[in-house]
Formats: sequence, C-alpha cells, structure tokens
Amino acid sequence: MAEQAADTGSLVQLRGVSKHVGMVQVLNDIDLDLARGEVIAVLGPAGSGKSMLCRAINGLERIDSGRITVEGRPLPRRGRELARMRRDIGVVSPPFGLAPHRTVLENVVFGRFRLWQAATPGSRRRARALLERFELEDRAGRFPWELSNDQQQRVAMARALAAEPKLMLVDEPALGLSPELLRGLAADGMTLLVATGEPCLARRAADRVVFMDGGRIIEQSPTDDFFTTPRTSRAHAFLARMRQG
Repeated sequence: MAEQAADTGSLVQLRGVSKHVGMVQVLNDIDLDLARGEVIAVLGPAGSGKSMLCRAINGLERIDSGRITVEGRPLPRRGRELARMRRDIGVVSPPFGLAPHRTVLENVVFGRFRLWQAATPGSRRRARALLERFELEDRAGRFPWELSNDQQQRVAMARALAAEPKLMLVDEPALGLSPELLRGLAADGMTLLVATGEPCLARRAADRVVFMDGGRIIEQSPTDDFFTTPRTSRAHAFLARMRQG
C-alpha cells in the first residue's frame, strides 16, 4: 500500500473505510485518493457522511474497518505517532475552537499545536502575513467573540496554516470563503478537501467533486463534468434541488 501511494503521487489514500455510529453506518466502504496540490470538494446533502470523512482522515474518529494512509504510512489509531501525523493535517470546522481569551493575532501565532511555546519574531511575522492573506490584518487585536462567523473561520484557517500542514480539511466553509483563496493555497502545493453542501463553492473552487449520499461515494469526477453531466440519478436530483432552492 505504501508503494502504491508513492507511485500514484497521492498524499492520502482511503481503502474500504467504514464507520458505524450506533446502528447507523455513516461511512460505507470508502475508496478515495487525495493528490498533492488538489482541491477536492466533497459535496452532498446533510447527513451524507462528509463531516465524518474529515474526522476519519484526521484521526479524530476511529474507523471500524479499512485503511487510511498519509504519504504511504498507515494512519495510527492512537498515541504520539497519531499526534505527530496530525500536525501535517490542518482542520477547520465549526465552532472553530479559537481561544476566546487570546487576540486574533495570538490565536494564529500560537496555533493548535504550539500553545506551550513562546512567540518568536518569526512566528509573529508569519501570523501577520497570514492575516493579511485572509484580509484580517485590521482585526489582529480583536478577540474571537468580536468577529463574524465568516471572520472566525478565516482566523481558524490562518491558525491551521501557521502549522504549515500538507493537507487542509475544511468542513462546511462559510459562504464568504473565497474560492480564489482556496485555489491560491493549492497553487502553493497544499492539498485541500472541502466538505460542503453548497454547489456554488464546489464549482468555483474544486478540481474534482466527490459526491456522497448515505455514507457512500456515489460518484466522483472533474468538476466541470460533474456539474454538466452528472452520471447518477442521485447526483442529478441533488443538483436539481439545489437549483430550485
């Protein structure tokens, strides 16, 4: 499996991944490859398994069966090795987990994994550059509770990027998140998986769409192909409902 991951150039591979919550199978035999520098939109209705997929890739949820590899290495179930591998995976999901007693700048400087470290001039420079990239430089001295939901999400993304991850998982991005920003991150070499129920964002930002329903991947294809000629009746019906809404 590790050789296959290296041969295909995939950053992450999932093979036969399944997960139950109680009596409900929320992930059902998932096979998926995430290539380096790619933006993948995981699209589907509420309850389709999008968020659980993100949590499984990040190791926040233990899968029941199957295999997840990151750069050819199996994702550990627990322990320090899992913690080390998770540092290469940035996660942004509601309610974002920003420290309410720290300013926006401090949240980005210290990040999720560096709360015990002292700030350095380099870390502050990087944090300010990230805030500028997310058009938040004028909010550096504010506290999270003074920001809108969209602004909090962008701070959370800047904080995740401060750890220099190789993969970014964005669960239910706010409508204000710029597709151009996501494309720019991919152009820098980052892989992004964006779990969303909003076709507009997927169409503008993604290289590829993975459509989920009922815990399964129903179809996946290049973005233009998915939106112009969906191959399955469920994808067609989902897009039709969204257009009507």
